[in-house]
Amino acid sequence: MMKNRKSCQPNIVIKLPNDIRDSISEKLYNLPASYDQERDPASLAIAAASRIADLLDPCTQSQILDFREKRQSPYLLLRNFISTENIPPTPTNDTSPDTDSWRVQAAALLGLLHLSGYVAASFQDEMGGRLCHMVMPAKNDEKSFLRSTKMLNFHTEVVNGYFGEDFPECGQTVSPEAFGLICLRNPNGTPTTVLPLAKVLEKLDEETMTLLMKKKYTACSQSSFDRNIIIRNISVLNELSNGTLGIRYSHSKLKGQDESAQLALNKVHALLTDNPETINVNLNPGDALILNNRSCLHGRSAITDSATFDGLDRWLIRIYGFDRGAFSRMKKMESMKHVILLNE
Repeated sequence: MMKNRKSCQPNIVIKLPNDIRDSISEKLYNLPASYDQERDPASLAIAAASRIADLLDPCTQSQILDFREKRQSPYLLLRNFISTENIPPTPTNDTSPDTDSWRVQAAALLGLLHLSGYVAASFQDEMGGRLCHMVMPAKNDEKSFLRSTKMLNFHTEVVNGYFGEDFPECGQTVSPEAFGLICLRNPNGTPTTVLPLAKVLEKLDEETMTLLMKKKYTACSQSSFDRNIIIRNISVLNELSNGTLGIRYSHSKLKGQDESAQLALNKVHALLTDNPETINVNLNPGDALILNNRSCLHGRSAITDSATFDGLDRWLIRIYGFDRGAFSRMKKMESMKHVILLNE
């Protein structure tokens, strides 16, 4: 057995009582008016994290700390985290709502990412650098409609990004270590599908794993990016600083550079198809999910047939979370320090 093949670590699932949810909502209510979310999310995240932490019991704080320090659990799920009363209609055109009433939930997600040890950031080349990505059916053009409603097979975010362990140069694309989702609406109970990497590794033979760890793969940008950025000579599996293995994966955006590399990648794809270990995480309004972008893969069922564009469609907010050390070495905009600049 390879020394890095670890058993699956438990997911961390916490359900907050209604009184704590309501107290968090009250404490965060005025924060969006005091901080510019799109210019200084770091200060907003710190302020929100402080208010949230003050209201959590010691056991919950310890579980979040465990997720932060070990970075091995596939995800952290806080159910009943924040109120979603008085949110605006679900947007339909791939942009943030003009009203501010959704920003309390965004502040809560920023605070939870901070408590989990991550820096919230975005890419200038993805959705114009917007920090909060609106995850909902979009009808502004055919590309947006397809991207936002089709079934999403298992993948990791920003597959064309280096890991910190690759020692990328400043200006090269680095994939987020984690990302957060907060649910505002989910009327049809569409699940976020999750598959821990450990459940895939235990089915792979040593020869295939060795091939997947070789830098013999090429990746290009996911469809949410505004331009195609290609990185070459990367691996599918990387040894991480905590001694475990991490994965980058996309069936359509990641390719082997020779036949043996592609065959190994095909074996991963076969294991991901209808995998019985798949976890369906049905996010309810007010639930927050922090996914480890190294130790698990995620996807989504198709919502093409259920999209109504009546203001009540499924709506999640997504924010990337980066390791603090890796983020400090990235090239950022001068005016907005959370927006990552990538080389031409």
